[in-house]
Amino acid sequence: MGVQPTVSNRMSDSAHTRPARLFALVLAPMIIAASGASSQEAGSAAHIHQLAGVVTDARGFPLPDAEVTLDRRSSGLTGSLYPVARTSADGTFSFSRLEPGSAILSVRRVGHHPYRLGLLVDTVAVTRPVRIALQAIVTALDTVRVLSKEGAAMQEFNARRRTRGSGVFIDRREIERRRAAYTSDLLRAFPGIGVRRSARGGNRVRVRNCRPAIFIDGTQALDAELDDVTRPADIEGIEAYRSWAGVPPQFSDRSGKSCGAILVWTRIR
Repeated sequence: MGVQPTVSNRMSDSAHTRPARLFALVLAPMIIAASGASSQEAGSAAHIHQLAGVVTDARGFPLPDAEVTLDRRSSGLTGSLYPVARTSADGTFSFSRLEPGSAILSVRRVGHHPYRLGLLVDTVAVTRPVRIALQAIVTALDTVRVLSKEGAAMQEFNARRRTRGSGVFIDRREIERRRAAYTSDLLRAFPGIGVRRSARGGNRVRVRNCRPAIFIDGTQALDAELDDVTRPADIEGIEAYRSWAGVPPQFSDRSGKSCGAILVWTRIR
């Protein structure tokens, strides 16, 4: 009588534990398979690379809008598998989700020599950007010679220089020879013309303590100092008259003063 319950209990335990063991045997391969899939995904992610770089000119300034392509050269594959990139305003570019293997990086921009670089994708990273300096294409141009006829104003200037002895005449050659900082400095060497420093910059030109009339290409500059309205680099010729009697009649002083005139002829550009 005392043995039967013991046997019954053992049978009962075996009946309860058998399904659990079967479930464990079925679940174990599923866990192993899931674990293997997760490892494969991690391994695949570990082999995805990124590439970043910056394109500059020879002086180191960034070049925007350069065309950047990446061509595959591994596993029997050729041609570009990635979209064409263009550099941004700061010259940077980037590629993402790159498969391992060798590749050719090509950079092109108008006015510059194309650039090609072989690289191994496995060794690049976004934290190690590639720096590419493009060389500008230097174009040799033929020498251009410009021949111009003497303008009508300078023809009259030269005619007056030959016939009028009362004026002071300074042509372009003399202006370049003197290398004056101000137009007024060109008149310092002539008697009867006073040149004094001005509080507002440059100098004041006076004839017998009177400011002469100033004409620029035939138009009078009223209430102006010579250095305010001219500079030596722009002048082709200067005529200075120390009395109103010697001034050509077409250049009458509208201010009513009679202390001479300075005629300035600008260069033809």
